[in-house]
Amino acid sequence: MRNLVYFGFFLCLFLVKGVVSLSQGIDASDPVLRHLFKKIHEQEEKITKLQLKATLDQQYLSSKISTLENKMKTSYSRQKELEKTVQNLIKIIAELEIKTMTTNEKSIYSGRFSGMSKEKSNKPVTDYVIQNTTIRGQEPIALGSKQKRDLRSRSYPDRAIAFYAYLSDKLRSPGLHQTLIFRTVITNVGGFYNRHSGVFTAPVSGVYVFNWNIYSCFRGDITSELMVNSSRKGGRRSDSRVTNEDHSSSGCIVVNIKKGDVVFIRIHPKHTLKGSIISYRGLYESSFSGWLLK
Repeated sequence: MRNLVYFGFFLCLFLVKGVVSLSQGIDASDPVLRHLFKKIHEQEEKITKLQLKATLDQQYLSSKISTLENKMKTSYSRQKELEKTVQNLIKIIAELEIKTMTTNEKSIYSGRFSGMSKEKSNKPVTDYVIQNTTIRGQEPIALGSKQKRDLRSRSYPDRAIAFYAYLSDKLRSPGLHQTLIFRTVITNVGGFYNRHSGVFTAPVSGVYVFNWNIYSCFRGDITSELMVNSSRKGGRRSDSRVTNEDHSSSGCIVVNIKKGDVVFIRIHPKHTLKGSIISYRGLYESSFSGWLLK
């Protein structure tokens, strides 16, 4: 190592001596050499200016890049805020549409019932008869005064109330507490099931029957429940992890509800949720149905 250091030192001395000897042998009065030295000096000045300009340009570009990065961050933040605002507006609009639809449905149904009630009230009570079919040859029997009063006090729906709908397609990765919307409507007598919100609104008070059927995908686990307003009335679990194939669960609830109550199916708000809800049109469908029993 020491030998290498000595060698480098002597090499430097040799080069210095060579340069000194060369400079001593140059004639400074030679015009060609003076011209060459001038050109070299000019090139050195140009190089210095270019280096300075490159440094300034680099600083300017760095400043611009930093400014653009800050603007991008600000724009991204504003975009997120706007997206959040749009989502809130969409939610508000959907809620208003549901309220409007529900109000319109109630108004339409009230108009139907009030019109039918007026027609019935104009009929004489003596028009109501009972056909006795248990005794052969018995003629129709006119109602007595007590039976007439009983008929007047009873409430009879003017038409059937029933609906049946199913999921139009597979529902991928539903969330906890999510309301299921069965958009494909097969039956909707009276029009009291809303295919846009998945909600049935009771037009009259009475005893209703509701049924729902949910298919969980392969190795999925879906727990659903039937709600009347904010009250849970029943729940079912479809666990495909045990069967290692598509699996279904069905629920049937008989419940007494009041006019204006809303009924819907939702995902359980806390129970473990995995996979998707499947529904294949023409093969098997996840569905929701209900009807007025009495």
